[in-house]
Amino acid sequence: MDRVLVRLIAATSFLALSLLPALSEPKHGIAMQGEPALPPDYQHFDYVNPDAPKGGSVTYCVVGSFDNLNPFILKSLRTTARGMIDTVYGNLVFEPLMQRSYNEPFSLYGLLADSVDMDPDRKSIEFHLNPDAKWSDGQPVTPEDVLFTYDVFTDKGRPPYSDRMSMIAKLEKTGDHSVKFTFNDKANREFPLIVALTPIIPKHAFDKDTFDKTTLKPVIGSGPYTVDKVQPGQRIVFKRNPNYWGKDIPSKRGFDNFDQITIEYFLNANAKTEAFKKGICALDDETDPVKRERDVDFPAFRKGDVKQEYFDTGIPPVVTGFLFNTRLPKFSNPVVRRALGMLYDFEWANKNLFAGKFNRTMSFWQNSDLSALGHPADDREKALL
Repeated sequence: MDRVLVRLIAATSFLALSLLPALSEPKHGIAMQGEPALPPDYQHFDYVNPDAPKGGSVTYCVVGSFDNLNPFILKSLRTTARGMIDTVYGNLVFEPLMQRSYNEPFSLYGLLADSVDMDPDRKSIEFHLNPDAKWSDGQPVTPEDVLFTYDVFTDKGRPPYSDRMSMIAKLEKTGDHSVKFTFNDKANREFPLIVALTPIIPKHAFDKDTFDKTTLKPVIGSGPYTVDKVQPGQRIVFKRNPNYWGKDIPSKRGFDNFDQITIEYFLNANAKTEAFKKGICALDDETDPVKRERDVDFPAFRKGDVKQEYFDTGIPPVVTGFLFNTRLPKFSNPVVRRALGMLYDFEWANKNLFAGKFNRTMSFWQNSDLSALGHPADDREKALL
């Protein structure tokens, strides 16, 4: 009898264990589709020089003004200083949990979080914070900072940050260096990556009661730069933090090479162009082809000190054209829209108005590996046609 009882207990225990969900191992990265391209032991992103020299300074020029250093609030949304957290000039002051690799469609690798554990159904994700991650004042980055970030963004932040808790059923600290997000039915497959890209702010350095007020006081972040000088509406100067915690982690190796970054502000595009001609700006990312062709006759260009380059981004183009409101009856008919497209003489306009620099958009995926242009359909594609 005892032997049978032992066997029954053992069998029941095995059955209970077998019914538990399989625990996934924490990973170094996640991707929107499939797995990240880089292995767990990668040393740096493929498109950077890990041994790039450090030093020097660079000045960028923008059109506009600024009166605020907090990029997460609705007030002064359009007049917050560039560079604080910025897809163009870099996340100089604030950082997200994970870093995007820009030579993959949508893959993220460890930054503030050095590993991640995502449910196969993407209903939850747990971030394991890098124990070495620190704020610019030397304080450690903690799970409490992550919880505070979502709390204050929800109550006092601007869209899209203020909307993200609406898709989170539960946010909890799961360890000294870990935090877990559980999602509700509003969240889609992309949302775990959106969470991973949300900037984190220090709880000890922000007051929730005054968070939605503009400020020109230099703020504390975890990024590679700190705010050095501020001239409201004119310029902001960032200096590289020599004690930046992440300078040697793989996702940051080869980045953040200038000792000083200055962003100069100008009231209009013409003033910015003239500043570039005088050598104030390091580059002028002009997108108007006519202006680019017209404004190259100046001393620095003639001497060869300025180079003009056109380059292929390798990504689908930004749409430039006429967009019809298909809710209006006159535009709801696709035949009408096609006829209007045929009436537009692109070749004439490109030659006479745009210096011949535009290509006609033939596909949403044009100029990328996903484009079908120039590639004959294979058997599987033909079966779908």
